[in-house]
Amino acid sequence: MRNLLAFTGIAAGLVGLALDGWSIFPSVMSVSATNSVARSFPDAFIYFWTFFTHLTNLWLLVTYAAVLTRWSGIGWFRRPVIMASAAAFITLVMLYYHFMLAPTLKMEGALLVATYLLHYVAPLIYLAWWALFAPHGTLRWSSIPLMLLPGIGYVAWALARGAVVNEYPYDILDAGKFGYGAVAIGVGVLIIAVSVFSAIIVAADGWLSQRSEPA
Repeated sequence: MRNLLAFTGIAAGLVGLALDGWSIFPSVMSVSATNSVARSFPDAFIYFWTFFTHLTNLWLLVTYAAVLTRWSGIGWFRRPVIMASAAAFITLVMLYYHFMLAPTLKMEGALLVATYLLHYVAPLIYLAWWALFAPHGTLRWSSIPLMLLPGIGYVAWALARGAVVNEYPYDILDAGKFGYGAVAIGVGVLIIAVSVFSAIIVAADGWLSQRSEPA
């Protein structure tokens, strides 16, 4: 059952990323009414991976692969704190999209399917897989700062890249448009939200560990 759910999650993530790429790459590599400059493939490739949704879903895929293959090269992703961090951030991806982005976006076709796979199906599968089959009992409240580091690293990278190319993946990170003060407030709110998600994950980890202990 563990492997079946993992393979289902892999399928959802791979199909979602592939469909998103199929929709995004042609649109940014050609000139149109909504895209004034055609990107080269390397530029389009980097642009695609600036989105946290794509990176986080890739994170889930690597986590599944680390568990299924036991390959030492990606063994870091088998660490309970990293698996729990992925759970916290994919929850952010799902809820941020649902409440902040979905009401303003209208999509259809392959892009709509990809959006649902990456923002709803893949996150829910991973959260179920983590709860049912990840190792539990090692997380502590002191684990929360470490769980936040991937997101903080992403924000630092997105802002650094944006300062160079004047392009940001999300309005909440657009320092060129809103200034660094407004970005700091927005990022601060997201960090608080992920901290709450992480605390819930840590509490759930302890509860799940107790449930799995023999009576």
